[in-house]
Amino acid sequence: EDRRYRFLTYVFGGGVKVREHEKPFDAVTPIRVASVRGQLRFWWRACNPGRCRTVEELRQREGEIWGTMSQASKVEAAVLSQPSAPRNVEVFAYELKNGKKILVVQKGMREIAYGAFPLQPSREAQRSGAQPWVLYDYGSSIFTLRFTYPKELRADVEAALWAWETFGGLGGRTRRGFGAILREGASGISAAEAGLSKYRENPHIAGAPSLHQARFATGSKPHSSALEAWKDCLGLLQMMRQGRGFGRNDPPAGSRKPAGRSRWPEPDEIRNLTGKTAPAHKNPVVTVPRFPRAAFGMPIVFHFHPGSPAEPGSMGDPDMKPLQLQPVGFDRLASPLIVRPLADGKSFRAAALVLSSEVPASELHAGKKVHPVNTTLDATLARQIPALNRNGRTYTDPIDLFLEELKR
Repeated sequence: EDRRYRFLTYVFGGGVKVREHEKPFDAVTPIRVASVRGQLRFWWRACNPGRCRTVEELRQREGEIWGTMSQASKVEAAVLSQPSAPRNVEVFAYELKNGKKILVVQKGMREIAYGAFPLQPSREAQRSGAQPWVLYDYGSSIFTLRFTYPKELRADVEAALWAWETFGGLGGRTRRGFGAILREGASGISAAEAGLSKYRENPHIAGAPSLHQARFATGSKPHSSALEAWKDCLGLLQMMRQGRGFGRNDPPAGSRKPAGRSRWPEPDEIRNLTGKTAPAHKNPVVTVPRFPRAAFGMPIVFHFHPGSPAEPGSMGDPDMKPLQLQPVGFDRLASPLIVRPLADGKSFRAAALVLSSEVPASELHAGKKVHPVNTTLDATLARQIPALNRNGRTYTDPIDLFLEELKR
């Protein structure tokens, strides 16, 4: 069968070459079969249509359908037509302020910039004038894929295709909505909810992200543009984690800073663990010894403002490198939260899917020292975290808070 697609959002990378965090555009094969197959394998595991109960069963069944190093896949995929060349989208650019070149977010890109932060060169590279990378806008350009498979695998292949087309995409950072795709003739949000109901009760396998008891929510506001619906998702994430009056306090009176101190416990707990605190921050805002934002995925790299001699007491916060939260024994934990726009008739809505997964034991890497940390909360601790108390309710899971705010 042949299926036609277009991109709803800007694509992050998509080529076969990678230079550090740059993913240059591939003019020959922007849509690659290997990338599509990787997405389908992931979403097939998440659906678990064969109702496998162990990792071993899942691995064996995956190999039988999608292939192994020694066995060809029973599902053939081919790119029949590529999309036309994309337009470069600048998210960050240099501007001259007070005689100094600084990197700023382009107009209308505030929310997208939050999700596209890896496009920025490192601070050291910025000082040497390194240019930020760009996103790719394919507009309404269509690409066509052909899938060929035995009839007995129809249920497996259709499960993978449905999940990828509904919640996935191509390129980098698809869990934050980049490269989201839309299949021509696809149904709307009610079809997404109906599809989820088919796989929510399939067995959960520890360590394998899945649709088992997956949580799903959509925004209440319809948009004529998929990009605007996508901005709802990313903007809410930014507000939760860093926004004034939500993730951060209001700035002190007379301050020119956009926001005050964090209403989450991680910054003050890092100061406590490392023993480094600027005099102006010696009184903690939150005294809960937890790192709850690990629920959004790891690693989390922390940056404290170095302070300035012009601001008495602002210097002395943690400055060691690395300074990041990561799972014990692993480099990263992919976020279970997937955000993107979903078509709903002629309009689009912000949508979020939360895969079933576990947050493993975590640790803070601070320079040469490693500190074991706790990421879980109970109601008593959550009540002491201002960011987790909204609209008369206390949330012990930051992702539950995100879903409720998205609905609002």
